[in-house]
Amino acid sequence: MSLQKFCQRPPVTLTPDRSIVDACHVLQEKNVGCLLIEEHGKLCGILTDRDIALKVTAEKRDPQATKVREVMSTNVTTIPVTRTLHDLTTVMHTYHVRRVPIVDGEDKVLGVVTLDDLLILLGQEMSDLSQGISGALFRKPTSAGYDSTPLPLNWIMTYL
Repeated sequence: MSLQKFCQRPPVTLTPDRSIVDACHVLQEKNVGCLLIEEHGKLCGILTDRDIALKVTAEKRDPQATKVREVMSTNVTTIPVTRTLHDLTTVMHTYHVRRVPIVDGEDKVLGVVTLDDLLILLGQEMSDLSQGISGALFRKPTSAGYDSTPLPLNWIMTYL
């Protein structure tokens, strides 16, 4: 599956010189859990709600005086849009990250994929798979494929 699917929403960005209060307002307004931090049009960091909780709130820092650059993660793991979903899950597992920016060939950020996005996708895939399996189980096999008449439950239980 292409990672292009995860690039439908534009990434939410902020500059590193903004305050944590500003960042919190953007997180709330855009209903996201992370901000991509860009300086001069280049990705230089990522700020998550967890960063704010652990590095500002827990350390009792002043969120108005604390700048994004002071608490953002600067070693951002990205993935090219041309890679696969399998590659993405490998990156998340290997680097222990829950959010990965997707970039084009020139390292321009196209979107962000989150662990929540993957869980939703997995749920949809499992639902589709179970519908396909149950559709096949509850139909009588014929020489031309499957009859559209549902099988009686006692027949199904006999052969399971």
